[in-house]
Amino acid sequence: RTLLFWETMVCGAVSRSVAQTIMHPANTMKTILQNSKGPMIPTILGLCKPSSFHRLTYGAGTNFLLSMPNGALNFSVLELVRRQLGIFVASHPSLEKRAESLGAVLDFTSSALSTVVCSVVATPQMMITDNIMVGNYPNLPKAVSGLYQSGGIPAFYRGWLPGIVGKIPSYALTWTLFQQLKELRNRISDRPATNVENSIMGATASTINVCIMIPLDTIKTRLVVQGGAESISKVPYKGIIDCAYRVAREEGIGAFYRGLPPRLVSVVPMIAIQFAVYEAVKTLFLQRPDPSTHNRKVGRVAPAKMKLSNKRDAPADPSSIQEPVTIFEDVEEVSMSDAAHLKVARFPTLRKS
Repeated sequence: RTLLFWETMVCGAVSRSVAQTIMHPANTMKTILQNSKGPMIPTILGLCKPSSFHRLTYGAGTNFLLSMPNGALNFSVLELVRRQLGIFVASHPSLEKRAESLGAVLDFTSSALSTVVCSVVATPQMMITDNIMVGNYPNLPKAVSGLYQSGGIPAFYRGWLPGIVGKIPSYALTWTLFQQLKELRNRISDRPATNVENSIMGATASTINVCIMIPLDTIKTRLVVQGGAESISKVPYKGIIDCAYRVAREEGIGAFYRGLPPRLVSVVPMIAIQFAVYEAVKTLFLQRPDPSTHNRKVGRVAPAKMKLSNKRDAPADPSSIQEPVTIFEDVEEVSMSDAAHLKVARFPTLRKS
């Protein structure tokens, strides 16, 4: 059976919150390093010291709370759109013939659409948690209040456009690669994938995605943070194409990959954990009986009963047989839970001997 919408929301909420909470220290470290300026720039070794561990937990509670609606919305919309696209393909014979080859396209499209929808909650989460991580605000209430006072609702969506431009291909490619690896693995073995195998497939998909998308992520970061800052030639970037051309010309191709190691460390384990937990919770739900099977056909008449004989092995007196009685009137289908609350006579009364 397929998951219900609320079941997918639970799977997404649990997987996203678990993954982001576990990897929160690494994400905080990356955020601190990216936003550090001046002569006293912290180092990775310095942030890894036991004395700095508390610093790396800033915003962990906020990230945990906000990641649940983020993950719930993301995965529920993704699965819903993917299911509807599959139904659309199956209803058109010309597309149904190519259903297998269209699988990757449908996965990419559904993930891209879910990323756009999810950005409604994902962008405010990023703005709030990042500001707490770098120490601009001490907690969630202060961060919400401070951001709102600085620019109202639009303040929670600063950088939405360049962010979504980078997230759509990144998230969609990761999800598509993960689904393709699952299909490849299922062709090799009929045994259900284990949590470890799902983690490995998630890590592999994420690694491939990061290596492919890191140049675009670098361009996106340059455009977002430049704000009045300038490139080596002291001239602001005009757009994506101008930024890509000038970074390659002024700094070399290697400049696109400077952020590759920290991004791999922060992203790959998180995706591996997230996909493994998502598949594990999904399996738990799929092991539950289909809610539709809880409804059973109920006959309109109850079976007749017979008077019990005093003799243990002797047959009952045929004269004790009662006429059948109606239990449910005008009921085609009654669920077990509903039947438990209906006040009806379940069996006819036995005649006195």
